[in-house]
Amino acid sequence: MEKIKCDTEAVDSSIKSIFSERGDLDFAEQLWCKMKCVSSYQELIACFTLVLESLECGEIQPWIHHGSGSLLSKLIQQSYHGKMEAVSLTGITPVQMLLEIGLDKMKKDYVSFFIGQELATLTSLDCFISTSVDLQERVHCVQKLHHMLEIMVSCTVLLQFKHESLFPWTQICIKYYRENPLDEKHVFQLPVSSALVKKFYPDSHPEVWKVDISSGHGPKEVKTTWQVSTNPPVEHMMSNSTGCCCQVSRSSPPSINTIFVVCPREGRGRKMSFVFRALNKRNRLGSDAYFRD
Repeated sequence: MEKIKCDTEAVDSSIKSIFSERGDLDFAEQLWCKMKCVSSYQELIACFTLVLESLECGEIQPWIHHGSGSLLSKLIQQSYHGKMEAVSLTGITPVQMLLEIGLDKMKKDYVSFFIGQELATLTSLDCFISTSVDLQERVHCVQKLHHMLEIMVSCTVLLQFKHESLFPWTQICIKYYRENPLDEKHVFQLPVSSALVKKFYPDSHPEVWKVDISSGHGPKEVKTTWQVSTNPPVEHMMSNSTGCCCQVSRSSPPSINTIFVVCPREGRGRKMSFVFRALNKRNRLGSDAYFRD
């Protein structure tokens, strides 16, 4: 539990350091930085009233980023031409205006990170920064961007992944979230080399080890999966938790054969090393086979 707490704090600290203020904040973003700390609805109305009155009489002509979709940004653009539509600061309108400029700023922060780290292009992120969707969908897009950021920072801080590993991770996350709603429990899978994570083996206590080997092509392709688990595949196979289970699945169209092997815990290290030796031997013998962790 203490280890998890330390890891969480390390990731949170890294995210905060990443989001040190950008140097290109426009007027709306700077306003968000000030107004996010308002303590009452009355203060919120007073701030927006002062801004709108200053815009209307031409006292200020602030600049804003292209593509901002907030109501305040539209009013600022209208003020350039000396004519602004009337806005009633009643009901939820002030709160919604504050939310809009906050979402705009956070989207730019996330986009700046992914592009700055060369993990994505503006084109690949366009679906997350669209202003043509409703406010609720814009909130979901920011949540997706934040989830992707957490994954990247976690891999950087906890696993010490470099750009060559982070880039495909990012593309997998982007592809998933372009087509699916927010799901923070979704498991993203990316094959990585054993050498990349071997430094974690001595101190880790994995519950499942899984190896896939494929050979052949097309209708002759054969895939063998070896999975070693501390839990039995079915409850009645073991009356207590003192054993280790090895599940071997071999599939080649059109038949599938499955073998279950149960071995005692005290022999687990020997059995596991034998399994991996067997796999390595199989991999060397098969000219078109490949080994994937």
